[in-house]
Amino acid sequence: MGNRRTVILIVAVVVALVAAGAIYSYLNSVQDRAYNNAKLVKVYRVDKDIKKGLPGETAIDQDYVKSGDIPQQYRPTTALTDINAIRGKVALNDLSAGQIVVDGMFVEPRAATVSFAQRIPPGQVAVTIQVDNIRGVAGLIVPGDQVNIMAQAQDGQRYLFQNVNVLAVGNTPAPQPGDTTATTVAGGNAGGGLMTFAVPPLAAAKISVASGVYLTLVPPGNQPIAVPPVNPGNLFQGPLTPYA
Repeated sequence: MGNRRTVILIVAVVVALVAAGAIYSYLNSVQDRAYNNAKLVKVYRVDKDIKKGLPGETAIDQDYVKSGDIPQQYRPTTALTDINAIRGKVALNDLSAGQIVVDGMFVEPRAATVSFAQRIPPGQVAVTIQVDNIRGVAGLIVPGDQVNIMAQAQDGQRYLFQNVNVLAVGNTPAPQPGDTTATTVAGGNAGGGLMTFAVPPLAAAKISVASGVYLTLVPPGNQPIAVPPVNPGNLFQGPLTPYA
């Protein structure tokens, strides 16, 4: 009886092995047909989502990237042939699982660092002023907003510039494309009332010498309009509602 059970078990194992081999052969033939018997080449794929800044050695050692085969015609010309080339480098951007690892996805750590100067648009400079809560819209201005700047002139208070880009509040810069951290209102005198604008050099010079500066926060897509200076002589002239 015991020998019979052993024979049955051996036969079952053999049948299972044959079935597994048949399935493997079938799947390979299906893949070959799908690829039209194309020549396969090795590539490296992102196996698990990679966050910006992940060291290359971590990506390799913790199996964030794995090798695989694809038809040669689909292999990117910049695909890495040696995954060890990313050691000592970091991911330049977030990478999603399934992406083929190509040259440029991992860079030297210094190249992945964005300095504040790189945030200034070409032809412009950064200039900083300090305003209190009253003159700075109660500290509600955040990096990335636009403001109008009013300054005191001999003929009264008038707009110096409109739709000025706020580059930073305190030492918090405006978010860049791809940033996942949202800028929040800190409340109170955020950043000590320091406002940094990105403007052309002449505008920066004017802002630096302006007196009695007030900021007004404007909505997205605001259209600049000509506004006459306001002084004690015309303070009470005009409509009875500001929305007229």
